[in-house]
Amino acid sequence: MKKILLVLLVSTLLSSCNSTPKKDYILFSGKILNTKSREFRLTKIGEGSENKKITLEEDGTFLDTITSGTGFYFLHNPRQRVDLYLPNGGDFNLTIDAENFRSSGKLTGKDSEASNFMLTKNERYYSLIGNTTEYFLLSETDFKIKSKKVEESLSKYLDSFPNTTKDFLEFRRKELKYNRLYKLINYENSHRVYSKNNNFNVSPGFYDELEEFDFLNEEDYKMSYPYKKLVKWYYQKEIDALIAQENIDKSLAKLKVYNKVPNEFIKNNLISTAAFFGISETKEIEEYYEYYLSIANSKTEKVTKKYNNLIKIAKGKPSPEFTDYINHAGGKTSLSDLEGKYVYIDVWATWCAPCLAEVPFLKEIEEDYKNKKIHFVSLSIDTEKHFEKWKKMVTNKKMGGIQLIADKNWSSEFVSEYQINGIPRFILLDPKGNIVDAHAPRPSDSKLIDLFNELNL
Repeated sequence: MKKILLVLLVSTLLSSCNSTPKKDYILFSGKILNTKSREFRLTKIGEGSENKKITLEEDGTFLDTITSGTGFYFLHNPRQRVDLYLPNGGDFNLTIDAENFRSSGKLTGKDSEASNFMLTKNERYYSLIGNTTEYFLLSETDFKIKSKKVEESLSKYLDSFPNTTKDFLEFRRKELKYNRLYKLINYENSHRVYSKNNNFNVSPGFYDELEEFDFLNEEDYKMSYPYKKLVKWYYQKEIDALIAQENIDKSLAKLKVYNKVPNEFIKNNLISTAAFFGISETKEIEEYYEYYLSIANSKTEKVTKKYNNLIKIAKGKPSPEFTDYINHAGGKTSLSDLEGKYVYIDVWATWCAPCLAEVPFLKEIEEDYKNKKIHFVSLSIDTEKHFEKWKKMVTNKKMGGIQLIADKNWSSEFVSEYQINGIPRFILLDPKGNIVDAHAPRPSDSKLIDLFNELNL
């Protein structure tokens, strides 16, 4: 009996000595084929977020350790992205072709099935949806039927990956539903665009499915992009109502509505995101910033930095300059060359559909005011490789006014100092080069003519 106990004790000790401690990190390696980029980022979604730089060797291989634990990640550069699910302690190897980034990814390693579902579901999804234009041109009933069939098909596809955790399966099923509902709330605007019918409105009851929807699920808000979009859509109705009721700035209305959200995390996230962009869009910057500080949590540094830059381009301040921009008519033009008249600047690009939609209205206004004390400047932020495209478009569309192209597209100092995040953007300066309105009305907006009348143009 003693011999048996001794053998068992020795066996236990040997087993303890030979056991390997569980890794408290993820080993992530792989190879990205046919890529010119040598730098990608791996970002974790939700709690314990990590945004790690992944540097490729000359042959496209990489090896790194991830310390932020189990969760959903996406590997990306500015133009490409794939989604992954990486359990802590795992050893994973990814191979992917940059020329077919969306559907060529394959992950190997224990517990990699979840990632391989995510790497392959998008290709399957787009195959099920078919032509995007035709999808959003469907009738309301057919659109809902097709969307539901797509969700059910992807749910069955998820079942073909049984070696995943229960939590993963439950969340992905919810995500499939959220994605369908996200398409539902986009249907009206998308149908208008593809049908070229701006008067189209969905029928009463189209959104009935969302009547009992929980818009305050904090965990899903943290983890799900379509869920977050659904939350913003829900509160947009209140924002629109407040704007109509109180006739206030739309950016300020967002903050006021978001400040009433009963979930603290969702409220603070909505406020901080809205403020970062809204402070660049509001015309009431002082009132906006003051109200933001009164409701914000302690992390106000980014918005404060933007505020300090924006007050430099407030009404009455000297405008940022541009110098020696190439003029379509020949030679170069600086902003200082235009002093002595009002200057209405249209910041645009050849690839920007909303910009091009304003061109006919701008041409009409230019004609009406051609003998007035005002210059009309169209400032393209096209890249150098689109220079010839810009020249041809200006000629073919017979665009009037002063046609210039910025020196460094989005990175041009003039564009940066005006903190332009989206185009078209319109700016109005007085004859001395001071700012009248850094967010002037569009040519298609009757308020522009009202502004010109106020200035006795």
